[in-house]
Amino acid sequence: MRILARYILREFFPPFIIALICFTLMLVFNDLFRLTKLFVQKGISPLYLIELLIYVMPATLVLSLPMAVLVAILLALGRLSTDNEITAMRSHGIAFHQLMLPLLVVATVLSLVDLFLIDYALPRANLAYASLQRDIRRHKPAFVLEDATVMKELESEGKLWMYESMDEKSGRMQNVKIWDSIWSGRPRFSHAQEASLGFREGRAMLTLYDGRTYEPAAGNLDEFRVTQFQQQRLALQLTEDLERSEFQNQNPRSMRISELQTFIGTLKSSLQTTKNKDYTVRRILSAEVEYHKKFSIPFACFALGLAGIPLGLIVRKGGRMFGFGIGLAVIVVYYLLLQVGQNAGMNGVMSPALAMWLPNIVIGIFGGVFNFWMIAEGKIRAWRDSDTKLPLVVGRKAES
Repeated sequence: MRILARYILREFFPPFIIALICFTLMLVFNDLFRLTKLFVQKGISPLYLIELLIYVMPATLVLSLPMAVLVAILLALGRLSTDNEITAMRSHGIAFHQLMLPLLVVATVLSLVDLFLIDYALPRANLAYASLQRDIRRHKPAFVLEDATVMKELESEGKLWMYESMDEKSGRMQNVKIWDSIWSGRPRFSHAQEASLGFREGRAMLTLYDGRTYEPAAGNLDEFRVTQFQQQRLALQLTEDLERSEFQNQNPRSMRISELQTFIGTLKSSLQTTKNKDYTVRRILSAEVEYHKKFSIPFACFALGLAGIPLGLIVRKGGRMFGFGIGLAVIVVYYLLLQVGQNAGMNGVMSPALAMWLPNIVIGIFGGVFNFWMIAEGKIRAWRDSDTKLPLVVGRKAES
């Protein structure tokens, strides 16, 4: 049994490492192109780009680990099936569960590794990524001013702004719109005819001319108070030079499991006293979806492994590429279900727990039924073989 387990795992780990590297690079390249554009616009050292990519790695590994497990199982068992080694093992009395057990054990271990990454490494990396990205976006904003474009440098701090055009003579921005406190549940909107952006002691200052500010009334969120102004200065958290700063983020993705539990409890306790219950309910649903996702994605390693074992054993004629194609199809189905479940959980259509565990349940049931069928088929075949008897030839005693 130990020799068989070592042999199967020796077939599993080389394609697992290759698949893990390939999937991770595919996911990183998506961020690389987007970040490169930002760095070209900002004109800062590429060392910060490398630092951001390092912070992205835990998030990509969390997603690529389950995919690599499935593809590695399919390729390993597909190779054994194609070379008729599975047939040889069965002829020597090796049962299906003996092939399945080592792969399920390693899939469980990798699920725990993925859980550690998503609970410990991912929140720290997300927080560091958000902090550095905020500092980069605050650096030299004049380089990225674009007409009729919503500028999101300060989105994490609850501020968005845009302007319609630039007056060539005065150099002022025309028809300026600013959304402030967008995450507080009491957003404020300002609209000015003109605005100018300048720096004072290294800090950005937006001066608004001839405009109005709309903000919710203190007693009733359905009513707005309108304030008209001729000139108003608005300090923006933007700098001429890149400055590193501490960053406290209330994003559930940057929280550990214990912190997320406390955060959800705090939101639920404030639900009775808050004036904007719909906004608080949406935050609770979003946090609960993230909480259950921290468990469901790691244990996708086990669910996908459970489905991959019988699929790998039926791969014969197509070889490795056929197994790789099956793996990609199952991965697409899994992450499609994950995305649908996430949207349904956040919108309250489905409970967050069921929404996030739905892909594992569907893939796990498929894999469990398929494995049960393979085991039952082996037992039935063994029973039939044992029931087969050699024909008896009875000869008559010769008469003397």
